[in-house]
Amino acid sequence: MNDHDMAVKLRGKHPIEDVIYERLVDAIIDKHLRAGAHLNEVRLAEAYQVPRSRVRRVLERLRDEDVVVFELHRGAFISRPTIEDAYQVYEARRELECVAVRLACQRATSEDIARLSEHLDIEHAAFDKQDPSVNRVASNFHTLIADIAGNPVLSRMLSGLIRRCVLIQSVYERKSGILCLTHEHKALVAHIAANRPDDAAREMADHFNNILSSLDLTEARRQEADVYEFLRS
Repeated sequence: MNDHDMAVKLRGKHPIEDVIYERLVDAIIDKHLRAGAHLNEVRLAEAYQVPRSRVRRVLERLRDEDVVVFELHRGAFISRPTIEDAYQVYEARRELECVAVRLACQRATSEDIARLSEHLDIEHAAFDKQDPSVNRVASNFHTLIADIAGNPVLSRMLSGLIRRCVLIQSVYERKSGILCLTHEHKALVAHIAANRPDDAAREMADHFNNILSSLDLTEARRQEADVYEFLRS
């Protein structure tokens, strides 16, 4: 490859950036990467055999979504949401999810209802087995509703908020473990199937209020969860 071809290859978006992005997002959702974790650009570049500039672009993309922060002379870290962040993110997501579920009620087809019902079965099984992918499965339920709503702009906004909610839960979740609210997901599917937008929106609002109330939103919990701080001092 000559210098011109190499320059062309390194300019503009490249599919490998999407691969790195998706794998980092998956690691966050599955809690393999938790708030405060350091993201080593050199190691990521070596792992994917790409220039550091491509890794940096992925990390900047996550920074723009408030998932990554850059610290001077330290590098990139998974962001640590504050208590105020938690309330604001959940408030925004709750309102958007209520809009999404209303649209889903109006636009869902019989095939969409079948997809939701199938997902409920997968979700129940994941919770019963305490499968490591349970967070991803639960998040996918909400992504599916957003897809059924048929508004790509809304779907993209919710995707970013879902990732931020996962980070919030990783910091503030109680030690009792993952909250199982599959029965509320089941109720949401029933409302969508029956085209009951008002009932679905109320159920969705209650669902997020329950999730928020299940968190230990105290500064003591935030400090206790900061298991990476010793690496940064």
